[in-house]
Amino acid sequence: MHEFSLCEGIIQQVKRANHNQLTNISQVNIEVGKLAGVDLNSLTFWFPIVAGKFNVPELKLKVIEQDGLAKCNCCLQQFHLINLFDPCPHCASYGDYQILQGREMLIKSFALDLASSK
Repeated sequence: MHEFSLCEGIIQQVKRANHNQLTNISQVNIEVGKLAGVDLNSLTFWFPIVAGKFNVPELKLKVIEQDGLAKCNCCLQQFHLINLFDPCPHCASYGDYQILQGREMLIKSFALDLASSK
C-alpha cells in the first residue's frame, strides 16, 4: 500500500504544478532509482486506480528506472550499486561509500493534452 500513497503524491504534485488541473494532462513521466525501495509493479498497478479516484482514469504513467551509482570512500572508484550494502567491486569494502544516484524518485515531466477542453 506504500505505492498507493506514492501514486497519490505524484498526482497531487502534478495537479499543483498545473494550476490545480488534471483533466488536460495525458501522461506523467517519473524517474525512480533502483535503490529507492519502490516496487515498480505495485506502483504501475495502483496508478490507474488512484488516477480514477482523481477523476482522470485515462492518465498514463511512464516510469524510467535509474541505476544505482556509488563512489567508494576507500579506493575512490565509482561503481554500479545493485543492492544497498553490497561491497565495492574494486576493493571489497562494505558500506563505506557515498551513493551518487539511485535513491531518488522524481517527477520529470508531464504531457499536456492540448486538444482536451474538459
